[in-house]
Amino acid sequence: MNKHQKIKFEGDREGYCNICCNYSQLTRDHIPPQGCVRPTSLELRTLTQYITKSSTKATVSQSGLKMLSICGNCNNNLLGTKYDSELIEVSKKVDNMLRVQRELGLSLPDQINLIIKPQRLIRSVIGHILAGKLPIAGKPPISAPFPDALRNYFLDQSSNIPDQVEIYYWLYPSNKQIVISSLAIGSTVGEGFISGSCLLKFYPLAFWVVWDKPTSFPINFTKIPKDKVKGLDETCEIMIDLRNIPHLDYPEVPAEDQYIMSRQDSTFLAQPKKQKGFG
Repeated sequence: MNKHQKIKFEGDREGYCNICCNYSQLTRDHIPPQGCVRPTSLELRTLTQYITKSSTKATVSQSGLKMLSICGNCNNNLLGTKYDSELIEVSKKVDNMLRVQRELGLSLPDQINLIIKPQRLIRSVIGHILAGKLPIAGKPPISAPFPDALRNYFLDQSSNIPDQVEIYYWLYPSNKQIVISSLAIGSTVGEGFISGSCLLKFYPLAFWVVWDKPTSFPINFTKIPKDKVKGLDETCEIMIDLRNIPHLDYPEVPAEDQYIMSRQDSTFLAQPKKQKGFG
């Protein structure tokens, strides 16, 4: 896909599911789930089109970002029934805090602490990221260590988060929605190279799933705890920093001393159609 080509978010109605890899009828997955953001008319672009400010006319989706990419079991029985409620609840709690501050003019604390069910939350995030790419007609998803580890973790509810995976999160006060299922990022000053990562960003939170990060590569975000929480309904406390908010375009638009590599059919950036441009 070149930077001047309009992107597609709907393909064949039958194909290989992006999560379980079974061939079946495909269903539309809302990214993020509908309970997190209200579906509205969106303009869609690829990451390259966004970074290069391409003049290509955006693709319009009338009711949110919906990808025809996963089977009914993964979409409805797993994501919809088991996992999405936790992501929706966490998003709403943060949104309520920010809304009260806006409407009443109250001062926010430096941070808020939330009790979450990380195994359900992380599976929801990973499931929607995996869904964020159109299947290749007649071909199963590409097999590689990183996406295979994410699929296996999502499908086996008794498994724990893979040792090589870290999940970072932060406050994201933007109406731009981003799903990137394949993103590599490196340093030009010798800090290392992340060969695999994926990203889900929507108001009010961003999640960055990173594979086998070199210890020398700096990521100054908080990680979701994974070592002590194994059961689906076990809980832990997380802290959300309300003061130190990174640049809204990071990490998909890297810092000056970094560079990125991505597949254009694996990057979607969406913003409400009524607003002009991306900012």
